[in-house]
Amino acid sequence: MTSRRPRTARVDPPTASVDRPRDGTANVTVVVTAGGADGLERCLAALADQSTAPRAVVVASDPPAAMDRVDGGVIACLDADSVPGRTWVEHIATAFLRDPDLSALTGIDRRRSTGLRARSARALRRAERFLLELVLARPPLTASNWAVRAADWHEISAAVHAAQTAGSAALDLAWYLGPRRRIRFDRSLHVEPADRAAPTRRPDLQTVATHWRAESPVRRWRRRALHAAHVRRQRAGRARWRERSRLVRVGRLLATRKPRTFTEKVLYKMLRDHRPIIATFADKAAVRGYVADRVGARYLPRVYAIDDDPAAVASCDLPEEFVMKPTHGSGAAIVVSHRAAAGTRLPTEDASWVYRHVLPEHADRGALARLGARWLEQLYGQGPNKEWAYGRVPRRIILEELLVGRDGSIPDDYKLFVFHGVCRYIQVDDGRFGRRTQDFHLPDWRHIPLSGGPPWADPPHPRPSRLDEMIRIAEALGADTDFVRVDLYDLPDRIVFGELTSYPAGGYSPFSPERFDAEFGAHWEVPSRYTPEVP
Repeated sequence: MTSRRPRTARVDPPTASVDRPRDGTANVTVVVTAGGADGLERCLAALADQSTAPRAVVVASDPPAAMDRVDGGVIACLDADSVPGRTWVEHIATAFLRDPDLSALTGIDRRRSTGLRARSARALRRAERFLLELVLARPPLTASNWAVRAADWHEISAAVHAAQTAGSAALDLAWYLGPRRRIRFDRSLHVEPADRAAPTRRPDLQTVATHWRAESPVRRWRRRALHAAHVRRQRAGRARWRERSRLVRVGRLLATRKPRTFTEKVLYKMLRDHRPIIATFADKAAVRGYVADRVGARYLPRVYAIDDDPAAVASCDLPEEFVMKPTHGSGAAIVVSHRAAAGTRLPTEDASWVYRHVLPEHADRGALARLGARWLEQLYGQGPNKEWAYGRVPRRIILEELLVGRDGSIPDDYKLFVFHGVCRYIQVDDGRFGRRTQDFHLPDWRHIPLSGGPPWADPPHPRPSRLDEMIRIAEALGADTDFVRVDLYDLPDRIVFGELTSYPAGGYSPFSPERFDAEFGAHWEVPSRYTPEVP
């Protein structure tokens, strides 16, 4: 690869902003801990001679503060008295690119000294690493040679700053990454000390003791084991035993055999209606064909890609603004647009199943691919005793156009409740990523005094100019089933389909006053047995 000299900034302690990557550079920002002039000069010279240049180098006496200013990619950290090998940056960039689940990478501080004393020192360092791994339930980060994804750092940086321990940021970072995020120890990633006679930095025992009191090693190893079991279960497509148990199923069938309210009938349908069309409704990719057949493809949002390999996100030709969603569940989406709040970041894999609105500069493609991989590991719906249909959906990632309203913001979401092919109620959700409001209307747009949690809009929403067309679309899409909620968006130039939902809120929709639960249910006659002919 072509080598370029990276931009170097000295920051002490306020930090400079970091440029976006240039051609011939890696998406790696190097943060160098300020130190002696001679060692720093050798360190910067080695960074300038890298086979693949970092996008920037920042020198700071307060590395965590400098790391807070990095807006994407990978953050690599060095001490000023460390000299990285010529392929150090390339090694880090390649490791994170090939492994979307990798949160942090650490290597060794290699000293070429020989003799009994040198061998004893190496043995002591290995023993220290082994003991720290027992305490942390994961590999510790070498103080002078490590890297972390910027997205992961931003998720835990507040905790690292708040800890204010006397030890290095590397030890605090390894602790707060937690047992669920993966750290890899790579012996081939090495640096050499500028001063080979300098003593090796010892881990701070007070920091270890502080973290030990917060959470014992036994508890951390237990959490790591539970998370590993959870991941294995998700990757195998297995639900929890309660959602697979025949005995639990029998009990739930008996409890829902005479449903009266809307929520009771949703649970009734969830347990009994196993028609293929329900799985089609749940599949965000397959439902596009159903919508095109029933009302026409003109109501569908534009799709940039549908792929079962989340790595495709990194190579897909996307505009600056777009939406990424999993096809096999509900309640998760990453909306990338210029209207997002400046401080919002992508979620971590531990809290990935959320809606999140982020700026394009904070939507790192590698982080999105890793988030997509985490989505594909998760079994939404939990099993045959709950929202079974999602378990029948192929797990894929779908990338769609960003829909915008008349003022350029996220448009209002119209949710039409269709019973036996007739629209009875319309729910309007506004401000999903801000001050959220929720209102319920009858088809003639009379407002009903029902609350599902969020406040009503003030002033009230005006009647949509294309309301009759939305009702016609919803009733056509719901004609083949006893109940479905049809989500639509009314854009300035067209109506766009959102999704079909057979189980709103998983069967636990809140109703205030509660009488509306029975009122909604009164429009729904559930069959004693679901057959392919049930309307």
